Amino acid sequence: MVDIAGLYFVIADAERARFVRPGPDNRLHTIQVVDRTTIRKSDDEPGPPGDAAHPFTNLLVERINDDFAVDLFSQLVIVAPPLILAELLAMIDDPTRGSLIGSLARDLMNVPDLELWPHVHEWLRVWRQIT
Repeated sequence: MVDIAGLYFVIADAERARFVRPGPDNRLHTIQVVDRTTIRKSDDEPGPPGDAAHPFTNLLVERINDDFAVDLFSQLVIVAPPLILAELLAMIDDPTRGSLIGSLARDLMNVPDLELWPHVHEWLRVWRQIT
């Protein structure tokens, strides 16, 4: 089982993103993986088709901002390759930016949950001190 509020890792590349949370078992858990065809603004509304007019990063930042607006997380860490990370950081809205506790310019999209810890441990420590 994974807590609903709290720390939220968004791990992305140019085509996909996964949302990862720490669980009560002190492990990281991917709660959802999205791509251009599956990203949603809400649980009921499918996202627009992934065409050149709607790059994935635009859809992803809308999702991140929406998730913060409905209190799905209170602390955010974004992990993505440098160019994607720069795009995401430039586009998140001010309220969401206030929840940002860190970012990492690395491609960890294919790193399994059990192997993420060495890459994100500093934010897990910060989060544990806050909670």
